[in-house]
Amino acid sequence: MPRPSQTGLLRFEPRPASPWGTDSVETPLAPLIANAEATLVELQYGAVVVPMIIPDRGLKVDRRERCSVTCMESAAIGYVLDEWRRLNQPTPLMMMAANAMGALSSCGPWRRAVQLGSLPFTTTLRAPEMEEALWKILPELRERMPDRPFIVRSSLDDRFPGNLPTDGVKLPAWVDYHWDFSKGVTPTAKNFRVDQNQFRRSGLIIIDDEAFDESRVLEALRLYELVYRRNHSLRNPAYTPEFIALSRARGWIQLCGLVDPESGRLLAFSDHQAVNGVCAPSLLGYDTLIDRKVGLYRQIVALAAEKALDRRVILNLGGGVGEFKRHRGYLPVMERAVVFPALRGPRRWSDRMILALMEKSTRQITVESLIAEGG
Repeated sequence: MPRPSQTGLLRFEPRPASPWGTDSVETPLAPLIANAEATLVELQYGAVVVPMIIPDRGLKVDRRERCSVTCMESAAIGYVLDEWRRLNQPTPLMMMAANAMGALSSCGPWRRAVQLGSLPFTTTLRAPEMEEALWKILPELRERMPDRPFIVRSSLDDRFPGNLPTDGVKLPAWVDYHWDFSKGVTPTAKNFRVDQNQFRRSGLIIIDDEAFDESRVLEALRLYELVYRRNHSLRNPAYTPEFIALSRARGWIQLCGLVDPESGRLLAFSDHQAVNGVCAPSLLGYDTLIDRKVGLYRQIVALAAEKALDRRVILNLGGGVGEFKRHRGYLPVMERAVVFPALRGPRRWSDRMILALMEKSTRQITVESLIAEGG
């Protein structure tokens, strides 16, 4: 559980003209996310808290199950390969090639990369003051950990500053889907209206965060496991009840769900916390064993839309199932990440060359080209 920073690396003693706080907190994630091997550091910078995820130097979890939100080499190639295998029924030869690519991914310039400004979720939301603070503290952090690459993932829109450090390489990550409900206007797509009407007629009971006691949280994690870890990839975070408790206590998430009025069972749930006028469900799950005609995924997305409309915020549904989201009027937007190579170390020059080649080869990638590839 959280404790004051114990290590010299993370103590961040104030320097002359540097506003570091001495009460930064570090939280080992391994007990809280079963397949994570990293530490979450909440850095106090003036009145702003900036999160930072530092992977352990020695990783013991099976490479095929390393948490994609704390291990960037697992997210960069491994997760994509898992989805490709799931959707394409590859031949044994193709599987061998894919496994070889997965092994090589651990050698890329993102290995053991420190994430700045992100919590251990797949979505990244930041308030403007955090966005400003992280770019100010990035140079000092890189000096303190010169052998580590750094990654900054973007928010919904492309909020990277124009004067990035010269060795930072901006790369396309994936396509997110969003709609701006802040003006009270909803998508005009027919499928959106059909889903909202079905949701309102379903008779399911809506429960909010205060109704999620220990047993409800366990139900929610079972539903999350069904959707993300069994159906997609074991690289998805293996969240524990303790992590959910920490996230709710910190205000990172707010849960809502749909309950069967007869059995009282939780059938679907999501997170609806909003930051800086944007709601991006960090957690979601539904009972995949129930007949798909019931449309639980459609209904939990409809609930998210209702919440966003009531609160007049932008709803960011993240990536995946892009065709489903486009048919409901949600608009695609590119999410990007900036990778900064290590300042020192035996592979810093090769990493810089790889990043330069990647930047050049991905320069022509657009939202449209990613959608054409299934985004």
